[in-house]
Amino acid sequence: MAGSDTSTGTQRYTRVASLLHWLIAALFLVQIGLGLTMDHVTLDDMVTFSLFQTHRALGMITLVLVVLRVVWRLRHKPPVLPASETVLMRHIASMTHALLYAGQILSPLSGWALASASSLALPLSMFGLFDWPLLPLSADGRFEDPLRLVHHWAGWGFAALIALHIGAALWHGVVMRDGLVWRIIPLSRPASKPQ
Repeated sequence: MAGSDTSTGTQRYTRVASLLHWLIAALFLVQIGLGLTMDHVTLDDMVTFSLFQTHRALGMITLVLVVLRVVWRLRHKPPVLPASETVLMRHIASMTHALLYAGQILSPLSGWALASASSLALPLSMFGLFDWPLLPLSADGRFEDPLRLVHHWAGWGFAALIALHIGAALWHGVVMRDGLVWRIIPLSRPASKPQ
């Protein structure tokens, strides 16, 4: 269940939920940066290959953390929105969070499928420690282009949702100053809204 700040009565996310939120957010921002670099920056082939391998390994770590986050979310009810939020804003927030979860799953999952269906048949190395198992997909290359397209647009769509999410957080934190953003920040106290 959600925690509560006893001094203000503001419900908060649990520390585990908060930690997973920020860790996954950081990993996705790194992943987006790696993807853009690999696609749009001309680099030495070995550097590109190294970035590619890092992107794949971090994708699998991210997927595991997202699964843990979903399990945690199913077992721990998130804090409710304040009564001052309109019905429309509640629906928008609910739909956006559902889409964010879908993006968190679809992006790494489509990358895993792409790696598994690649005609290059490269092992999915986890930083040289072990190989992540590939999905049982045909590696003759026939699914590679469609999966690459899915992964590409899943990444762009998810990046747009992240931008929307950050914009909403800034709106609540800077303009509304309603304390909502403090619910996900670990070890913080919500700022009181000026009267």
